[in-house]
Amino acid sequence: MFVADNSPRPVPAQRHCISLDELLSLRHWPPARSPGRQRMAIREGHHLSHIRGRGMEYDDVREYQPGDDIRHLDWRLMARTGEAHTKLYREERERPVFVLADLRPPMFFATQGHYKSVLASYAAAMTIWTTLANGDRVGGQILGAGSEQLFRPSSNRQQVMAMMAALERSSACAEAGLNSNKPDNTASSLSLADVLAGADRYISSGTLLYIFSDFHDVDEAVQQHLMRLAQRCELKLVLISDPLEQQLPQGKRYRFFGSGRELLVDADQQQQQRYQQQFQARIELLERLRNLRGVEFAHWQTHHHPLFRSPLMQEMI
Repeated sequence: MFVADNSPRPVPAQRHCISLDELLSLRHWPPARSPGRQRMAIREGHHLSHIRGRGMEYDDVREYQPGDDIRHLDWRLMARTGEAHTKLYREERERPVFVLADLRPPMFFATQGHYKSVLASYAAAMTIWTTLANGDRVGGQILGAGSEQLFRPSSNRQQVMAMMAALERSSACAEAGLNSNKPDNTASSLSLADVLAGADRYISSGTLLYIFSDFHDVDEAVQQHLMRLAQRCELKLVLISDPLEQQLPQGKRYRFFGSGRELLVDADQQQQQRYQQQFQARIELLERLRNLRGVEFAHWQTHHHPLFRSPLMQEMI
């Protein structure tokens, strides 16, 4: 999706929030669309389909069957073997891209580096702008605190602008909630499983689906939904975590405060071990999906990730 080069990378002005101007400025970054054949029709794409037929890209040969067009016979192979063979081609098709950006409250956190929400917003914006530059349709879903905004795949630039505004708006709303001294009673228990359960309605076959999330509520139901989507889509799963989520601080007591609540962390060795096992189980649940065709999984940490260094997003190439 992205080209690995040494060009300068944009970096967020702040580690905890992101502005609309920053997201809009990313439209100047994406590299030019990948070289290839110019499109011959509006619905034609430049991605090879898995379907063989009378397309434009030579793929293989098979034995001649009655009814095959003689114009597609491989005359050289027939002269060499004495048997008739028909050339097979791959059709070039459009591949819509869908970006699911998780901006629920747990994403607004980092003890090192940038907030998980900032990384998810930047990655989503870069994916969207690059897709638009490549001439493909792009859509997305932004999960916020108690809300979700859905954009069906389109090549309309106005919709892309609306998606950028939605990313910024979700970030601002969550940030305001975290800084408030009052508990947030409006946030619903919107789960990733609920969102993926309804994905069949708006994600078509052949779509390239990106999910940027901390997957804090991943479970067997989420895994089953992803497995079902993988049967007809390409999946790019990016888990974004903070080092503190993998291992609690040892020998110290830490206080966390947000949304009118306070949490004191003072873990003993047994609690440490149980905490690490829970995080590892989250990783293993997603790792199992790697064995499925068309699924890629990357794990970014807030202080060590490919977004703001070169090569950009190298795990996703």
